[in-house]
Amino acid sequence: MPPAIALAGVLLAASGAGAEIFKKEDLLRGTTITHAQCDATAQTLWLNVDGRDFCVRYYLSTAGGEGLRPVVILQGDQLGKINLRTWTWIDTSDAKDVDTADLVRSADLLSKLSKTTAIYLARIGLDGTSGSHMARGSQLELDLAGAALDALKQRHGFEGFHLVGQSGGSKLAAALIGVRHDIACAVLGSGRFDAPEAPKSKDLGRSFFDTTEHISQLVQNRSVRLYLVSDKADKRVPVAHQSGFVDKLRRAGRPVPQFFVDAIDDLHHGVFSYAELVTAGCVLDRPENEIASALATLDKRSVEYNERRRKEAGAKASILAAARQSAPDASVTAAGKK
Repeated sequence: MPPAIALAGVLLAASGAGAEIFKKEDLLRGTTITHAQCDATAQTLWLNVDGRDFCVRYYLSTAGGEGLRPVVILQGDQLGKINLRTWTWIDTSDAKDVDTADLVRSADLLSKLSKTTAIYLARIGLDGTSGSHMARGSQLELDLAGAALDALKQRHGFEGFHLVGQSGGSKLAAALIGVRHDIACAVLGSGRFDAPEAPKSKDLGRSFFDTTEHISQLVQNRSVRLYLVSDKADKRVPVAHQSGFVDKLRRAGRPVPQFFVDAIDDLHHGVFSYAELVTAGCVLDRPENEIASALATLDKRSVEYNERRRKEAGAKASILAAARQSAPDASVTAAGKK
């Protein structure tokens, strides 16, 4: 079997044994966990960062192999939109309960793809990590993520990491490689790399980092292989916010491959399955043309799926339109019954 096909075709069904459910209502309120509760939970780190205590949850898998440089998953922002002036949730329609079986499954799949240890690292206020997710993209979250990686190295004897991010997780990953030199592969999917406009604050949980301000550090960090994955039709993070970051890196002397793909969600934003393939290719030291071939295999399937879904939607619309035209007028029907 050609390597590209093998890389694109790996699937793994993870067990849901011992799974927990994190309710969206609890996540929206923010999570408080005591030191004792943290110590009583498997795969957690008790950390004091910027004067605050946190319990950081992680989900480690060796389903596909073990290694001293695991792949760390940083998923995207969740729960909805935030009013940055009042610091309240203004749209939580995207919020949903979280099943830890899904997080384990994600780590298992990436371990299988990359043939090494994989870790789903829960971001601030999500997936079992304490704090408020309103601090996403903040200096506090960046400091917490860095401290968590350091603690993982100390606990497990890791030499370093690979990073793969989706959306807000990509922004966090980009910031991490700007301040760390123990990252070998970093794959950034659908990331908005500039900081949102917000009032200045002394609170690090309300002070957002801007990865474009660290271009020089990223350029100088030659120890990392960096890739971006984007969908040109992305409706959540316009591709200009992604390609602009690439252009700045290239102008500063750091060529960065950017792969364009077709996501299958309605917003064309979820490119994580593609980012996983790129990450596995990088970890396994595959050449760029082979990674591109694996992406093309997956992208072809996605294009076919999107086209089939578009045709089905069109057919349903035609059927409904025909049904409306053939239905008798309600007033005529009513008059006929008199």
